Amino acid sequence: MDERYPIGETESVTVAVIRHDREEGYRRWSAAIGLRTGEGTIHVPGHYPGVLAARLRSADLRFAPGARLGRDEYLDLTALAREDEETLALSSTARSPVRVTVEVPRRELERLAGLLAAAQTLIEELRQGLGIVPDSVPDAF
Repeated sequence: MDERYPIGETESVTVAVIRHDREEGYRRWSAAIGLRTGEGTIHVPGHYPGVLAARLRSADLRFAPGARLGRDEYLDLTALAREDEETLALSSTARSPVRVTVEVPRRELERLAGLLAAAQTLIEELRQGLGIVPDSVPDAF
């Protein structure tokens, strides 16, 4: 059974960490970025939320409507402008079996980047597992 760890939300998206029982290492972990309306969710592998956080911050600084602001094996980042709203489209690449796009208002990018950084921190902590907890209580207790 997969476990879900809610990280937080913005006005339009939620972020959660998911532990997959069937996998090992970083493949055991992923982050989900889902629209609060439930219309779309993008999953990224466990090593990627921190990378994406940095890319979102960079995209916000370089924002130019219509520009592709980032592309890698997981996501394309494209700046969009409609009427008076600017958004960043996070689109899965052809590597994904299903193409999904989640649009995040530009004003939420810093908050989303913070949530993704928190997701990465949680993944790193949980990857350590119970190895950091002693098997027995010291005699002094």
